[in-house]
Amino acid sequence: MSVVQPPRFAPETTHVSGRRYIAHAADGLVLLVLFLVVGVPAGIVSSGLLLAVLVVWLTVGQVAYYVLTQRQSGRTPGKRLMGIRVVDAEGRTPGTAALIRRTVPLLVEYFYVIAWLSMMTSSYRQRVGDRWADTYVIADPLPSPVRAE
Repeated sequence: MSVVQPPRFAPETTHVSGRRYIAHAADGLVLLVLFLVVGVPAGIVSSGLLLAVLVVWLTVGQVAYYVLTQRQSGRTPGKRLMGIRVVDAEGRTPGTAALIRRTVPLLVEYFYVIAWLSMMTSSYRQRVGDRWADTYVIADPLPSPVRAE
């Protein structure tokens, strides 16, 4: 049995709950636009096809969006906008399996009541998915642009 080591950063680094909510809302808008690009044509073809697209989008589409956008840097477009990112306990971008584990519970936590309760009972502000995947969301502002002289 392996012992879970504490993360290499202070709990205060993860106290970004407000930014997480805004990032999640921004990602929700991106997901909505992507769904409309696929859903409107599907709805024109048939209501049954629209329903199928909706069900697939709300499950597989959501997981794919969050995993694929976070694989390189730990940031979705919303997280990038808010200066936060997902890391493992070592401060590195998590692997694909960890990203899947942290994302699947979002299908239940989506309205953030469960997520909020989970984060408020964790000194590292971890949702259920973060605890399952041993991931953390930390403040990570993007570097300032270099001014030309």
